[in-house]
Amino acid sequence: MQRPVILLSASLVAGIVAADALFYRASVAVPPWLGACLWGSAALIALAAWLAHRWQADRSIFVGRPLFMALVALFFAIVGFARYAAYAGGVQTAWGSMERPPVNRGNPDEFDYRRWRWVSAPEAQVGEERVAWKDKAGEPYLRNAALRVRERLLRSLRASGLTEQQLAVVAAISLGDRSRLSRDTRDLYAAAGASHLLALSGLHLGIIVGVFVMLLTTRLTYSRWRWPLSLLVVAFIWGYAFVAGLPPSLVRASLMTSLLVLLSCVHRRRQGANVLLATVLLMLLVRPVYLFDVGAQLSCLAVAGILFGYQPFVKWCYARWRFVLFRLDRYRLLWPLKLLAVSVCAQLFTWPLVLLYFHQYPLYGALFSIVLVPLTTVLVYGAMAVMVTGLVWTAGAAWMAKGVGWLVGAQLWVMHVETQLPGAVIPDFWSRKAVPQLVVYNNWRCPALHLIASPEQSWLLMPQPERADSGMVYIANSFWKRRLTAEPVVLGGRKAVAAMGMTAVMLDGGKEEGSGKTAAHTSSAGKTASSAGKTASSAGKTASASLALDAAPSSAGKTASSAVDVLWITRGFRGGSLEEVAEVFFPKLVVLDASLPSWQRAALETEARRRGWPTYDVALRGACRLAIPKESKK
Repeated sequence: MQRPVILLSASLVAGIVAADALFYRASVAVPPWLGACLWGSAALIALAAWLAHRWQADRSIFVGRPLFMALVALFFAIVGFARYAAYAGGVQTAWGSMERPPVNRGNPDEFDYRRWRWVSAPEAQVGEERVAWKDKAGEPYLRNAALRVRERLLRSLRASGLTEQQLAVVAAISLGDRSRLSRDTRDLYAAAGASHLLALSGLHLGIIVGVFVMLLTTRLTYSRWRWPLSLLVVAFIWGYAFVAGLPPSLVRASLMTSLLVLLSCVHRRRQGANVLLATVLLMLLVRPVYLFDVGAQLSCLAVAGILFGYQPFVKWCYARWRFVLFRLDRYRLLWPLKLLAVSVCAQLFTWPLVLLYFHQYPLYGALFSIVLVPLTTVLVYGAMAVMVTGLVWTAGAAWMAKGVGWLVGAQLWVMHVETQLPGAVIPDFWSRKAVPQLVVYNNWRCPALHLIASPEQSWLLMPQPERADSGMVYIANSFWKRRLTAEPVVLGGRKAVAAMGMTAVMLDGGKEEGSGKTAAHTSSAGKTASSAGKTASSAGKTASASLALDAAPSSAGKTASSAVDVLWITRGFRGGSLEEVAEVFFPKLVVLDASLPSWQRAALETEARRRGWPTYDVALRGACRLAIPKESKK
């Protein structure tokens, strides 16, 4: 690997990271004059680098030209900053015109939706607008044409008679359309360590054009037809990438394969590490947010693992089992071990990111790739045959679709067998368990307050307890399964909960049977909430006592206000006034749930501030998380 490529790549990455910290994390608006200043500075630095190169032309590039190399590094850092600033300006402009820009809900351990939209925003077509690529409607012409071809191929698959699950898997593996995949199917692929089969990458590209690339880089290197055939293969590669929607992993594979094909035509030495770095460099220059895309990161690390780990691993194996491997190679039985070695090398480089993003690790993924990769190869060829045949002969495509459906079933069966093996999935044991805290989730469809005393014991207060299973699924998958060792206890029919010295009261539209008053208008709620705090405080030493209380209406006279830690107002709260609530409760914090309409949240917040009560608007600020101090647990 040559050091200049490393220097240029590192400088470009540094500039992109600096711009991301400024424009995304710090949310600084991109001024309109910034691009001109950055590109002007880059031009001046490029001129200075050229003068330094001419002045020190007789010296070694690394030993005798430190000024030249420093200027080149600075140039690429500024270019990376400028490219990201242009992208950020395009996204900020597009989001500024939206009525509701993408935001995160702020729930614990939730998927970073805002970052995903920022990285994959299709509306951020930055830099110079490619007018020639746009049709009269203003949409990218090539993208529209590719999507039309993709939709026609999908119609051919649907007409072949595949079942819904078979169609979803075939569309994902062959065309990159994962919109039809069910949650269970995605989880099965993830647990089996086969998610890369659903994400179009170098594996799928190698299946489709691998034979042609091998011929061009070996047998046809000195043929007179090498240039026409190479350009034809490169055009087919990028045509397939456009039809598949240009996912980052496939962009990396397409760009790297194109460079290898073109280098073979000019008879240049093809060093894999340099080609990979040059590919990364070009990808970041075109779209700098590829640096933060999970698919691009995993794809580049997997290729790096194969490039740097495969040959040393094979040499190590031959040094110990030379005679056995030679005998297997003689009978053409060495390919499963080679495939296993490739999978092991790729996983050795990608496992940190797999643990970071997916919170689990499939233990037998590399071993079962010996079966899954050949099945996928045949499946991709079969899917292509069905799609092409279906355009001209529907009956023939339906006949071939039966074999494709059988291949899909076999693949799913193999992964199901793998996941049933003992220790197939290493769970998320490295994450810290939940500390004592109170959480009001930002979930307007299913409001919930979660009081956590320990990972083994917690309580869920909800205005609609019957919706706990259906309305809290994504929070349970992302937070509860990782941070809790037992599911929370749902307090059905309750209006208050107290534990670990923390008292929370819910105000909603719920009514006591036989009464027309809400819980907010009762004086008994204040009495029970007060007693809850005392009981929970005395029981907090063991962190196991909880008092869930009914705020049942009564005809008792008004009492003194009861001090509560959190007054949680949810959907259904009537009146819009806190006057009667103040006669019963004196809260330390008023939490306005996201299920309340905006006008009601604004009115309640204004009145609460007039009374001197601190407020927290979940819809605007995200989920409310309050840590329980240590002195409260004693």
